[in-house]
Amino acid sequence: MTPSQLEALYRRYGSLVLRRARSILGSDDLANDLMQEVFLRVIRRGDSFRGDASPSTWLYRITTNLCLNRLRDEKRRHLKLVAQHTSSASTEKKGGQDLRIDLRRLLEELPKELSEVAIYYHLDGMDQKEIAEILAVPRRTIGHRLERFAKLAKQLLQKEPQAALDELRRAQPEAP
Repeated sequence: MTPSQLEALYRRYGSLVLRRARSILGSDDLANDLMQEVFLRVIRRGDSFRGDASPSTWLYRITTNLCLNRLRDEKRRHLKLVAQHTSSASTEKKGGQDLRIDLRRLLEELPKELSEVAIYYHLDGMDQKEIAEILAVPRRTIGHRLERFAKLAKQLLQKEPQAALDELRRAQPEAP
């Protein structure tokens, strides 16, 4: 990718990337950092863009994946904070901020393919067909992932975390 192509991409889609990162991460500072990461990735891997989708779809997917990675990294660094929230939230009524923390916790806990579909469907309001096109999978796969997300989310949020964690462990491929 040439410098002029990169600049044009940044000028045209930078605000889209920033809005996307902000909506998932909930922080202007984190969103700005992540936007830089997205365009660094474009610099390093710009030749991987095959043109099968529009540049906005490509950048949207990169941004979503990097946001999910960031949330997972944050989880590892702040595991103690999450544990404290989980124990104190069990007796409190859920307010808007608590629900945002619960959503982040879900995205940190669940497999990437479920988190990604959930974000597209619940946060972005896309339908299953649109998500299937972005992810290049059958529409029915999206339906299955949304069902699985709903089941696991319910277990994690309704004080059944052990059942959800057991199911997640069963779904993980075994290490060689």
